[in-house]
Amino acid sequence: MEINKLYNGDILEMFAKTPDNFVDLIVTSPPYNVGINYSDWDDTMSYDGFFQWVETWLKECYRTLKPDGRIAINIPYETNFQERGGRVFFTADFYAVMKKVGFNFFGMVDLNEPASNRSKSTAWGSWMSASGPHVCNVKECVLLGYKESHIKLNKGESQWKYEEKEVDGKPKKIYSQEDKDDFYELVFAEWKYFNDSRPLTTATFSEDIPRKAIKIFTYKDDLVLDCFMGSGTTALSAKKLGRNYIGFEISSEYHTISEKRIEDYDRLIRIEKKSKEFFDYS
Repeated sequence: MEINKLYNGDILEMFAKTPDNFVDLIVTSPPYNVGINYSDWDDTMSYDGFFQWVETWLKECYRTLKPDGRIAINIPYETNFQERGGRVFFTADFYAVMKKVGFNFFGMVDLNEPASNRSKSTAWGSWMSASGPHVCNVKECVLLGYKESHIKLNKGESQWKYEEKEVDGKPKKIYSQEDKDDFYELVFAEWKYFNDSRPLTTATFSEDIPRKAIKIFTYKDDLVLDCFMGSGTTALSAKKLGRNYIGFEISSEYHTISEKRIEDYDRLIRIEKKSKEFFDYS
């Protein structure tokens, strides 16, 4: 399979073309099965049917990851399924499937969504009454797992640079305060993010989420896969950070959008490079 390419097709058909032990990091946000009107996907499966389907593609994620590969999946904490009598602990059920296919738990990141967005998805139950209020956790999270080794077996180039100085007669790596603050923000399990005010697809995926996962879990030139690519946000984030990427997307409309985003970014980089060369020459 060719890297730095976006593929249009069914997820399992695309995985069938993907080698074993190939990918360093999978970052994705799958359908939640909450009735979103996708043009190429039925988002109204039964609860059990949905998780049977999840198991099929999670097995492929596990197979294609390298032994030290990681996975970061953006999902809600809870969802509402009438067939189960109301709200369910979606994250717990999702992790149970991850564990079943072989993944080891690597942590969970709380996504700190802007408060202005939260009320849109809140059902209050009995209003201003103790009769039957709904205490709703409308936040989402990033569920983290690793395949076999939680430590990277082959270290690459880090984006955080340092100067080596002698301190008290011993060599010490000195990082800038900006880089240290950046690292601290990523390792504490709460990531602030902001959604695009002009979403390109039905289901939005903030660039903040894959950007942070890619920065903390990969080295430069590592390979990042998003198997539910949507508008190409993960691929674009990987490219900006100097990583390689692959994306799968079943919707031809979304695939076209994602390819255009990559092309527009490449064009911008070429323009900036030419401008720099011009002013350097001048």
